[in-house]
Amino acid sequence: MKSLNLFSLVTLLLLFGCAATVDIISEYDEEVDFNYYETYVLCLEDFHVDNTKYPNLDNTFVRQLIGDEVDNHMAALGYRTNVFKPQLQAGFKISITEEENIVKNCELDNEFAYWRTCTINTVVYTKETLIVYVSDLEKNQVIWQASIPCELDKSKNALKKETKLLVEQLFLEFPEVNK
Repeated sequence: MKSLNLFSLVTLLLLFGCAATVDIISEYDEEVDFNYYETYVLCLEDFHVDNTKYPNLDNTFVRQLIGDEVDNHMAALGYRTNVFKPQLQAGFKISITEEENIVKNCELDNEFAYWRTCTINTVVYTKETLIVYVSDLEKNQVIWQASIPCELDKSKNALKKETKLLVEQLFLEFPEVNK
């Protein structure tokens, strides 16, 4: 009986330990041979800050970190940088949306549990998503993209680790390339 409980506990821990905890959405053009391509360039427009309303989430430092990681992963896949005749363009987007949540806060009047006051508060928070993509420049079409929820309001050291991890997780979804 004791060994059965231990086995059940170990199995349960393994299941929860292996469960996916990240919501990555990824898609690619299944008709594209990713081994055909040899060269790429980073999209320079993606280094310009778009979300000026959120300077702690979207700034040049964050964009440089993400761009460097995308560049590293494209090179690790075997693609070469070529600014004169690139076949692919790799880039990223930072999507920031505001979400609202309505919270009811009720206080008890006395020990008989009558409601004295109930207030309804609206809490506004931001939701950040990192999107990485690769486009075929000749066809002018995105051939792979992946997105992941993220949190960019961190210290510089924590942000370096976070962007490295985020981009790494996204590129795990990239189609297999044999270079």
